[in-house]
Amino acid sequence: MNCRASFTGLLVYAFFALTGLAAPVIDPIPNATIPAGKSLTLPITATSSSGRPLSYTITSSTNSFAVVMHTNNPYWQLTVAQAATNTAPGAYQTPYRGGTVTVTNVGTMTFMLFPEYAPHAVNVFQGLTTSGFYNSNTIFHRVVSNFVIQGGDPKTNGTGGLIFNYDDEFNPQALFTGNGQLALANSGKDSGNCQFFVTVGPQRELDFSYTVFGQLVRGFGVLTNISKTLVDTNSRPLADEIIQLASYVTNTTDTVLTLTATNIAGKTGKITVIADDGTGGRATNTFSATSVTDTNSNYNAFLFPNTVTNLVAPKNTTLTNFLNALELDGDPLYWFYFYISPTNNYNLSGNVSNRVFRTLTYNQTNSDGQLQIFVQPANNFSGVVSFYFDVSYLYDWNYYYITGVSPLPAYDEQVYTFVFGDTPIGGQTNSITVLVAAPFTNALMATFTNGVPGSAATNFTATINWGDNTITSGTITTNASGQKNVWGAHKYLYPGTYPVYVSVQSTIGASANFLSYVNAITSRPKLTLTAAPPLNASGFTFNLQLPGAVNGSIQFSTNLTSWLTLTNFIGTNTTLTFHDQAATNSPHRYYRALVP
Repeated sequence: MNCRASFTGLLVYAFFALTGLAAPVIDPIPNATIPAGKSLTLPITATSSSGRPLSYTITSSTNSFAVVMHTNNPYWQLTVAQAATNTAPGAYQTPYRGGTVTVTNVGTMTFMLFPEYAPHAVNVFQGLTTSGFYNSNTIFHRVVSNFVIQGGDPKTNGTGGLIFNYDDEFNPQALFTGNGQLALANSGKDSGNCQFFVTVGPQRELDFSYTVFGQLVRGFGVLTNISKTLVDTNSRPLADEIIQLASYVTNTTDTVLTLTATNIAGKTGKITVIADDGTGGRATNTFSATSVTDTNSNYNAFLFPNTVTNLVAPKNTTLTNFLNALELDGDPLYWFYFYISPTNNYNLSGNVSNRVFRTLTYNQTNSDGQLQIFVQPANNFSGVVSFYFDVSYLYDWNYYYITGVSPLPAYDEQVYTFVFGDTPIGGQTNSITVLVAAPFTNALMATFTNGVPGSAATNFTATINWGDNTITSGTITTNASGQKNVWGAHKYLYPGTYPVYVSVQSTIGASANFLSYVNAITSRPKLTLTAAPPLNASGFTFNLQLPGAVNGSIQFSTNLTSWLTLTNFIGTNTTLTFHDQAATNSPHRYYRALVP
């Protein structure tokens, strides 16, 4: 027996007993079984008796298991109720689709979201959640026992969605190996939308066919109850499972781990989890991890995004790019490409690189994981050419494609458009603050250039996705420095921060997307006005400090009756410096400012 350790433990116990504080408590963590060469996402929950946030330290006893702890991630919560009769225990009335309905509580489910794996999906759900899209308007319309519960459809029948789609986002460590994984429903490749599902147990057949963007942390009992509800022949619950509220919540006690196993089965190790409340309170839990032979591969390869970057070139210039793909079981990959529309304006060729492409896990390799492509335009051609690029483990996959076999063997697909006779578009966005329920116009959302001085604003078009399932056209003007400004007009009905995507395209075909944010608030931000010592005898210099971004313009007055409009002061934590020349002769002038 270690007497020193026991004595130290008694001192720690005595300290917490005397102070009335208790150490954090980590909930039991089950032992983990991980397919060899694959990853498992595992939630960790705890209680902080002191009420302070918990920080975690995670260690593995062996290099056979790599551990990633997800930190500073957002938490998304769904509050669910079930339609019931008026006589049901705990029955009450709640809003639902413009009316009211009698329900009983089901509970809440809290998810950690993964912007590191699926940033676009997380952005879309942030905007929809902030706008109240799901609240008392959607249900879990599809429930399949021991498989998934699916919801988020504004039509409540599985046929509804947003006015836009977005691409799949796959990651080698985001697999359907766990329980309670949050993913996008889709209607095919790159058709992400507002519908989502939550898995009940491992569902490996879904790997790299659906975007994983979150993990259930609390509310597994709610998941179980919904998954066991009675359904009709279309898998719709007989009593509606209503999503009363979707919201972002603060969680300072829990975390999520991703464990990646070596590609050798039969390895074991201990994972140690330590929770610390920052005031001396600590708790430790350990669990075992074991790698097992993976018998559930669906052979589905996937294309890594953002590896094709040479999309725009002058006339008579060949564009060279690399496409990277991965199939986690190391099967050889075969590449196929097809033009989208008949054209004689290009020559496309490619070769499989001899370079070994390594995965993001361990020493898994795939010698055919990279394709080098060359797109050569016809002489003096200006315009766009687009192609489907497909990758599969099956050497004759294109035979199934051409003959119309459905479903096709496992594959991934991406469309790329190449532009010739144009120049790339680059720029930056502006974040703004607006008032809820107040229409705004002339909001500067992005500034860009195509590198051609004097190019006309009419050579470009812009669209703005405001993050609340609204898309409008942007107005483009040229500023004093020759850059192009994209202006927008909109109105938000609910407060919060909305991710906004600004898309710009030239008449020839070059395009660019910019991500900005709009903060919708319920009252005007406060302004701080400070005076600096006089720069010279002609006046005083003042700083007008804004707590956040402000759209449109700021009105400033040096007296009580007239206003001077100051424009182009849009940004975050802006300090507006101005000089009042008349202040020397008018020492009792009044200063005030008004934001839109």
